[in-house]
Amino acid sequence: MRLPSFAAPAVLCIGLALSATGCGGHSRRLRTDSGGLSIYTSLPFEGPYASQAQAIYDAERLAWAQTGGVVDGYKVVLRRLDDAGSSAGSTTTQVALNARIAAGDPSTIAYIGDLTPGSSVGSIRILSGKGILQVSPGDTATGLTGKTFARVVPPDSDEAEAELAAAGSRSVKTVYLVRDRTTYGRDIAAAVRNDASSYGIDVVNARDRYLAPDSRALVREIRKSKADALIYAGSPGSPVAAFWNALSTADGTIKKFASATIAVTPSWAQTTAAARYNTFLGAPGLLHGALPRAGSQFETDFLATYGSRVSWESGIFGYVAMSGVLEALQSLGARAQDPRANIVKAFLHIRDLPSALGTYSIVDGHTSFQGYYFTTYNRSGAPTTVVPGLA
Repeated sequence: MRLPSFAAPAVLCIGLALSATGCGGHSRRLRTDSGGLSIYTSLPFEGPYASQAQAIYDAERLAWAQTGGVVDGYKVVLRRLDDAGSSAGSTTTQVALNARIAAGDPSTIAYIGDLTPGSSVGSIRILSGKGILQVSPGDTATGLTGKTFARVVPPDSDEAEAELAAAGSRSVKTVYLVRDRTTYGRDIAAAVRNDASSYGIDVVNARDRYLAPDSRALVREIRKSKADALIYAGSPGSPVAAFWNALSTADGTIKKFASATIAVTPSWAQTTAAARYNTFLGAPGLLHGALPRAGSQFETDFLATYGSRVSWESGIFGYVAMSGVLEALQSLGARAQDPRANIVKAFLHIRDLPSALGTYSIVDGHTSFQGYYFTTYNRSGAPTTVVPGLA
């Protein structure tokens, strides 16, 4: 099924729409408006993913506001939930609690979340049990599945492929693999081990090596291995900066590949220019020059509305998720019977839908979008962006 596109009002209306409906409130008290529908968004506004969460939320608000809060006769309210139970970020308890809040509201038409890799495990069962559409703008854990679950971001296995492609295009023949103990780290490490040979790359360490606060022994092992490159399969965290500094001091030529999320935490500022050099940080998305027309318009509207306090690159998947939900809702028509069940069918059967990231489909709950770009650094430590295969 191909969903119809709707015309968005001018960006000048956004500020009024945002302030008029109170979409940013944290109230736990539920209210069902006559004929109204609620879209819940659940993101970690504290911890290492906080800046990414804010960008995604702002982009969701942008997509919602561009409809004026009304889609084909339905009044739509955006309700914000924070799944960060502490400064460490998302917690299983809070993710589940937020899912139950959304599931307990009879006006809920969709739930956009979660973000931290693997955190959706705590919400999928609850929302699927109530037949509520769940669209993740950022949870990349490879094994996620559910009868009402979909995501608009590619999985960890695709990120591993992108890192291997980037390494191979830079003449890397051997890598040393380091991971943390998160779901994300496990998924990336497994995919790297499975796919490295396809890129002519050998993983030189035979068993898992975990990043610890004291990385001196690990750095010695990496040097002894004579690997061309490091792949770090892990989430943002304080040991990363110290590890990067120690490794670059021991070996200034080794190339380092990791997720761009390690650079969003304040600790990344503690890395030296020498440590950042030869670093390649991958992120799903498109570079400015590769955006389709709708993506360029999103970038313009996002910057006009929010400025540069958060990254539009981080937010674009939130915009795609919200836009897809709203388009699916519009496709039902104002007189649809059982819109909650039918929006699930509409979203899970998206085919060739134009978006800010180009045309995509949802197949078995997963997006067909596979684009990645990399941030790298010059000898002065200044960042620039590249794609796999380009110098």
